[in-house]
Amino acid sequence: MFAMKVVFIVGLSLAFASAQVGVPGGVTELSGDDLVSATNVLNNSLEKLASGDGPNYKLGKVISARRQVVSGTKYIYEVELVSENSTKTCNVNIWSQPWLPNGNEVTFDCPDGKVVKKHN
Repeated sequence: MFAMKVVFIVGLSLAFASAQVGVPGGVTELSGDDLVSATNVLNNSLEKLASGDGPNYKLGKVISARRQVVSGTKYIYEVELVSENSTKTCNVNIWSQPWLPNGNEVTFDCPDGKVVKKHN
């Protein structure tokens, strides 16, 4: 009986700990300082791409942002992007592998098509 209680308590503790830090490879919804940091990552990528061969977008609003730790970090956004006089809602993924040359892959999935770009 004592052994069952110990196993139950250890299992409960592990479940609670994994809920606090997330599951490795799992997707985490971002808020607070994590959301601010992810927004900075997105703005940085938008600026780098706009100074190169595009696309030339400005961030209008972050609807949602998530993060997944994979081989690097993958940021998953639903955002409003502003381009010249129009605003559109897009899904944007940034896969960051900073140890690689051009280690940031940015995917824009918008109503008018999908674009994939890389930058350092």
